[in-house]
Amino acid sequence: MNKRILAVVPLLSIMLFLTAGLYYERWDIGWTFFLLIPISSILLTNKPWKRLSEMMPLITLMVFLWIGLGTGFWHPGWVVFLLIPIVNLIVEKRINARKMVGILVVAAYITLGFVFDEWGRAWIIFFLIPIINTIFFPQKNAYFSFNKETIKSKINKIIINQEEDKDDF
Repeated sequence: MNKRILAVVPLLSIMLFLTAGLYYERWDIGWTFFLLIPISSILLTNKPWKRLSEMMPLITLMVFLWIGLGTGFWHPGWVVFLLIPIVNLIVEKRINARKMVGILVVAAYITLGFVFDEWGRAWIIFFLIPIINTIFFPQKNAYFSFNKETIKSKINKIIINQEEDKDDF
């Protein structure tokens, strides 16, 4: 059944796109229905909660665009992006140091926005997330170091380890 639904989603997206454009004259919102194609392919595979966590950036972008283009409420609409870390925390059921940095920076941004009404300029602190995480909490396979191993064996080792990690979920 999942394969049948996946086969129909592109046609459904075209139908929704044309309906939004031809009947409601909302071509600006209609194109977002094409985002249903990657969302459905990921959500209709095994482990839907993990897939939902992986798809949250795309889902929240689609909802944000619908809110912004449909109603013009771009400013309060950005709140939907907070669903990305919330869903991730619910699915993963743990907080590591990298996630804590993101939570603290978002909390600082919201605090600066409400206390000093600096929403427009305070967004720059979001650059602290990758800076702090890269310096203090680097990822396992973020950097390559070449010594006696060849490039091919190093890449194979990384790819095989990642595939084994994916099988664990």
